[in-house]
Amino acid sequence: MPLVPEPFSSSIVSMGSLSMRNLFGGNGGNGGNKGMPNLWAEFCPNLNIPQYRETLSKEKQEELDKRASKLKKRAVSNHYYSSSEFSWEVSAWNDAFGLLYDDERFRIDKRPYEFLDVDKAGNRAVKKRIPDATFGLRSYDDFFLKRGYICDTPDCKEDHTTMQPDKRLLDKDLLSMMHDPQCGLIVDGVWGKTELLFPFAVYEAKKRAINSTQAEDQIHHACRTYLAMLDDLVRNPDNVAEYQMEESSKYQLFAFTSCGSYWQVFVSWNMRNDCMVETIWEGDVKEWGRAFDLICIVDQIQDFAVHHHRPFVMKHLEAWYARHQKTKEPVKEAIRTTNATTADMDIPDGDSAKVDSNPLDGGNTSLDPHADLDMKDFVLIDEELAYLNSTTPAWWRLKSATEFIRRDMSNETRRRNRSLREAARASEAAKEAAKEAAKETVKETAKETAEETAEETDTTPARDRPPKTTYKVTKAKKPPKQGRPRGRPPKANMTSKRNTST
Repeated sequence: MPLVPEPFSSSIVSMGSLSMRNLFGGNGGNGGNKGMPNLWAEFCPNLNIPQYRETLSKEKQEELDKRASKLKKRAVSNHYYSSSEFSWEVSAWNDAFGLLYDDERFRIDKRPYEFLDVDKAGNRAVKKRIPDATFGLRSYDDFFLKRGYICDTPDCKEDHTTMQPDKRLLDKDLLSMMHDPQCGLIVDGVWGKTELLFPFAVYEAKKRAINSTQAEDQIHHACRTYLAMLDDLVRNPDNVAEYQMEESSKYQLFAFTSCGSYWQVFVSWNMRNDCMVETIWEGDVKEWGRAFDLICIVDQIQDFAVHHHRPFVMKHLEAWYARHQKTKEPVKEAIRTTNATTADMDIPDGDSAKVDSNPLDGGNTSLDPHADLDMKDFVLIDEELAYLNSTTPAWWRLKSATEFIRRDMSNETRRRNRSLREAARASEAAKEAAKEAAKETVKETAKETAEETAEETDTTPARDRPPKTTYKVTKAKKPPKQGRPRGRPPKANMTSKRNTST
């Protein structure tokens, strides 16, 4: 059973097909398509762009001219201002993939895809990668299925048959089938989700051309993973060693890379159980002609997704739904019987066995295959618990085990980091305590030295000289100044000395 989508073990990259096609005039010349995709894959875009243009109406040609001019203008501007990778991605979404983004039959999003990785020791784990854009089918709920597609254009004369929702893409049926251990078919790149179904194209952007090798490696890995999902889909659910029908092996995937203004277009398909990847076009969209070529190729891939990929997926889902209907009837009968025999039992809600949502998926969808059952009506004895564990799909058990291991590793890392932080804080505290102790020691030493110096100065007499006596000099106070007495001063007594000699 293809319960877990395991990527193709390797990818074969065709290096010479593009140069040979250019040599014989296939890339925009008169030679048409002469690559390997025409032999092995179901569809390859018409790379003779002038020939493709002639098949379009005048209004469509004018529309393509305007879109090519816009793409070229934006590429020149981003190149002139050395814009970031984000600006190049915005240009790609608006100018190259605008019609695909507006098409309600598809979903385009920058979201991860999960894959099974086996290391050299044989340990299996679920890992993830995130391309810059993934193109796939959209699912529907009951509301959209009943309402149908409504055209907003007044007096529209186009046929909207292919725009209508299809019950084979109903999200609740896809979820039920995906959690059936006898089916377990993964329909979304994120295991357990039903939001972007069976991608038909993937995109990777880089800012500079020097990163082209890295972009191609990422694209090759995405092709190996998404082709494996399609390979699981087209297998016979009752015997996975064979395909459902003769044309089932003609599934394929397209890929785009942009390194600055330089674009490449790839096509990938299964060739003898190997993932084959071939470059079918490349060019610099700063030139108007190359921008026009890219727009035409993207439009042809959109037509492929509408008229081939979407019906192809829905047709091959029918066999999986049929198997799911066969396997779920005994389970329903067992549940009804168990509920009837335990209807009078009152078991508290705390005894119910419910599985929390997986943190890897953002907590949006419960991975419990029995989440819609009222588990409090069950007597959860060991045998029934073992039965419930055996009825979970393999991908769910593998993803849960990987999450438990990852959670344990995260907790161990947190504990180790916490112990390291505590050790660092203790070391800093010890250093601060040592500094304070050193300061106190210096202070005590200085104080003792000062006291010893003072004692030696007071008690030790000078050699060959009596000790100096210290006298305190007191400044004499001046008598108070007396003022002049009032009144006339007394007359001085004057004695006249007469000469008595005669």
